[in-house]
Amino acid sequence: MEKPDLSLVSPLYAVPDIGKKRAEKLEQAGYRTVLDLLYCFPFRYEDRRATPSIRQLVPGTAAGFVARVRDIRKKNIRNLRVPVIEADLEDGSGEIRAVWFGQEYLLKTLPPKSMAFFFGKPEISSYDGLLSLRSPVVEKMDEEKKGQKSFHVNRIVPVYHESNGLTSSFFRKTIGLILTSLWGNTFEPLPHSVFASNEIPGWFPAIVGIHFPQTLPVQGDPDSLLLPEYPPRKRFVFEELFFLEFLMGYKKREIRMSARERVRVESGDERAMFTGGLPFKMTAAQERACDEIASDMGRPSPMNRLLLGDVGSGKTVVAAWGAYLSFRSGMQSALMAPTEILAQQHYVSLKALLEPHGIRTSLLTQSVRKSEKRALMEAVHRGDVDLVVGTHALIQDALVFSCLGYIVVDEQHKFGVEQRKNLIQKGENPDVLVMTATPIPRSLALSYFGDLDLSVLDERPPGRLPVRTEIVPKSRSEHFWDDNIAPVFGRGEQIFVVYPLIEESGEENLKDATTMYGVLSRKWPSARIGLLTGKMAWEEKASVMEDFRSGKIHLLVSTTVVEVGVDVPGATVMVVENAERFGLAQLHQLRGRIGRGSLPGTCYLIPGPDASRESTGRLEILERTEDGFLVAEEDLRLRGPGEFIGTRQSGLPMFQVANLVRDVGILLLAREQASIFLEPTSESLLAHSWEWTTLMNFIQNRYPGVQEWLMIR
Repeated sequence: MEKPDLSLVSPLYAVPDIGKKRAEKLEQAGYRTVLDLLYCFPFRYEDRRATPSIRQLVPGTAAGFVARVRDIRKKNIRNLRVPVIEADLEDGSGEIRAVWFGQEYLLKTLPPKSMAFFFGKPEISSYDGLLSLRSPVVEKMDEEKKGQKSFHVNRIVPVYHESNGLTSSFFRKTIGLILTSLWGNTFEPLPHSVFASNEIPGWFPAIVGIHFPQTLPVQGDPDSLLLPEYPPRKRFVFEELFFLEFLMGYKKREIRMSARERVRVESGDERAMFTGGLPFKMTAAQERACDEIASDMGRPSPMNRLLLGDVGSGKTVVAAWGAYLSFRSGMQSALMAPTEILAQQHYVSLKALLEPHGIRTSLLTQSVRKSEKRALMEAVHRGDVDLVVGTHALIQDALVFSCLGYIVVDEQHKFGVEQRKNLIQKGENPDVLVMTATPIPRSLALSYFGDLDLSVLDERPPGRLPVRTEIVPKSRSEHFWDDNIAPVFGRGEQIFVVYPLIEESGEENLKDATTMYGVLSRKWPSARIGLLTGKMAWEEKASVMEDFRSGKIHLLVSTTVVEVGVDVPGATVMVVENAERFGLAQLHQLRGRIGRGSLPGTCYLIPGPDASRESTGRLEILERTEDGFLVAEEDLRLRGPGEFIGTRQSGLPMFQVANLVRDVGILLLAREQASIFLEPTSESLLAHSWEWTTLMNFIQNRYPGVQEWLMIR
């Protein structure tokens, strides 16, 4: 076969034997170019080097061997819906029977006299005592195309995830042909100083080593190729982390270099004027965050800061401080929250904090009447509103600000990139404060939010009472409601009960809010019990929450719609059923809804009847600590970073081989190297310019959405 002329950016239809239809299937799977396909890494390996003869096969031990098909036939067996395909195989040393179920295409692809590689676990048939293979993996060997053999047999073979009719054999052969075409390639996307000083393989040798390794790091163990210590894999761990840290540092640098014209009020008594009207004393962490925000807002470049705070750490007052400074500078502010419940609560809190300073605050959500909405938008456009609190309604085109200078995005992981972009574009380089009540481990915050400066609220405000957490064992579950919940009604306290589902589903032993609302209502007919789910209309949800907040509802049955921001001072008990179905950080958020008044709270976690010992055991950290950052670290270790990241960083590289928990040492090294590369010395500028172009081009080809991400704050 003539060697194809391919480059890393060649479209896949240019690769021999792919064709238009396969190229379309590959594109649906996310592979558009040769580069994309080379980063389709195997998920396991098979050692097919020492292929035994049939005589050497050991029953019960998986092995591969090459054999000729002596005969192949279809058999229809009574009470079996699919036909059985049987093949008699031989290699000169012996014979073995292979059996497949329903795979009739093998009659054409494995005709008599054809050669193939077979891999499976041989067994002695109970029917006739012959050696047989049940559903073995088969790789057809074309004797006329000898070069194909090396991709499938007599080597350590990569195994790929199969989907949409694209088999592991297809990926193996196609990637093998691509690597053959590119053989001798000296391309290197990493800067020379980074590549040379960290003892990692070059890009092309590492790609070859990932797809077609020559040796096993641990003899006899193909899984050792999946270890991060395997040099080619270690190279791509570092590469992923370096790209991430470089992009974060680059974006932060670009934001700091952008200037805006802003009249900044310089007054030494601003903090005293603001804090003088507060009904409480700020914690040292809140004061530190306020200092950082004031410093940011005093610079020519816009603020881009993440306010990271545990449940009840007092983020709202810090956000209010930014709105106060913006007002003093003659600018408007906006706060966007993901739900109307949360927006309503922010509006009430911020209005109480800021109205004494003459700051005019309004609420804009989808449920605001059209006439009121029109009047509000006109007031915002005239500059008669200083702070607008709202939901996604803030990003509608009809809302035009007079001079938007400060934006707060609450629970930012609930918003997409475009939504945040649309709000920011309503101002001219506005200051942006992103805040979340989900504690994010510092390693993750510095990595996936490295384009933002970080403020951490790690202190509990004075007077905030602790919440005790208790796992309810199966032995107590039958009498739990009578023993633990009935007395709460007698004390006049309020109760949250949370379920993982809104309505009944096919999942066995998984409770839902709607059904249990009926069960609990019948159990306590004299108690006032409410139901709150995400499917309810906003007016209905608002009415239920207001009744609960005012004490008209004693017990609220809910889904995780109450996870963030719901503030009911009279609620002292949180019950979470099927608790094993929730993440640790999510459970920490839920228990943060209680104990917000003058009484301490208790959170009961009730595992489902089918919960494993392992899933129940991980809940114990919630019994041991109220520190949300410790809980988040454990959640990150157990579940990985995906749950924390959400949709905010759409367009950024997602980790394929790196792991922020396991690879924290490499992460720190990558951050250091990226920082050095972003600040070159004058002597290295010429080489640096070429390496910079190479790196940026490679990243943009590897991650097509990154260019858009770089343009959005």
